[in-house]
Amino acid sequence: MSLDKVFDIAIIGAGPGGVASVIEAKLAGIDKVICLEKSDNHHDMIRKFYKPGKRVDKDWQGKKFEFIGNVTFDECLKEEFLEQMDKKIKDHGVEDKFKYNHHVYGVEKNSDGIFEIGADHELGVIQAKKVIVAIGRMGKPNKPGYKFPGKIRPRLNFNLDKVQPGEKVLVVGGGDTAGEYAYGLVDMDIGCDVTLNYRRAEITRMNPTNKEIVERYIKEGKIHSKLGVDIEKVEPVEDDEVTPPRVKVFYKDGTTDVFDRVVYALGGTSPVDFLKNCGINLNEWGEPEHNEETMETNVEGLYTIGDVVTSAGSIALAFNHAYQAVQDIAKKLK
Repeated sequence: MSLDKVFDIAIIGAGPGGVASVIEAKLAGIDKVICLEKSDNHHDMIRKFYKPGKRVDKDWQGKKFEFIGNVTFDECLKEEFLEQMDKKIKDHGVEDKFKYNHHVYGVEKNSDGIFEIGADHELGVIQAKKVIVAIGRMGKPNKPGYKFPGKIRPRLNFNLDKVQPGEKVLVVGGGDTAGEYAYGLVDMDIGCDVTLNYRRAEITRMNPTNKEIVERYIKEGKIHSKLGVDIEKVEPVEDDEVTPPRVKVFYKDGTTDVFDRVVYALGGTSPVDFLKNCGINLNEWGEPEHNEETMETNVEGLYTIGDVVTSAGSIALAFNHAYQAVQDIAKKLK
């Protein structure tokens, strides 16, 4: 493919960060841009997960963010926010940059230094000089507020891969993933002692099938329940006879317990595999290593923005990241 057929920027995801990236690129004079979105419209997660009439706020969980770029929004209800975004896309004349129903399964840099983006649609492989990944963090493991001491990190996991037969295991979470992990370990029949911990007293986030199985297993004594209480901290068991030491869990009700393994199921499927397949280095939370000024990852020319790089799920922050990434790209394309 000749360079005139190569996009300057390919953007993956049409949530807040993706939409802002398209607009920022237009304002920076970059016209050869494509935004690939797996659903049939922009801001799919807000459409699906925000209830009708829910407020869309600039700040998130008490953290305040100021807009630094050209894309902003007025705090409003869900429906008005989507109207604002529709208007911005139209007013900037970028409707044609969005390609919906295109699921991206891989990003790879070829020997010429050009990125090849594989999508499962008629566009096939798309080539671009720079790529912005703006896929959001729905389902990415949430980060607990307490620290993970280095000594016990090998025993603190986000899936069942490391669980050994006969271990005493604490599964933390109240959604389908947590339920499936808990009763799945019991059904494996490998001698594990399983406790389910969820901060709420009632299981409300599981589908009816999982909820029924978990509640039945709790009733039958197959799963121990520690519901209605949060974890305050985790520490290594002092002078433990095993290496790494086991995990002592301190609950906020003043009780403690010791486990061989703690499995955090605080989210669904994670974009970790996708990011890894792109060659991006990740920290223990599945967050990409990146330059905080430019949003560029360890892969030169590949940027990650928005929720996927931080535990702060702020729309304003995603808009700001888009501005930072596009400003850096504009300098490098000159």
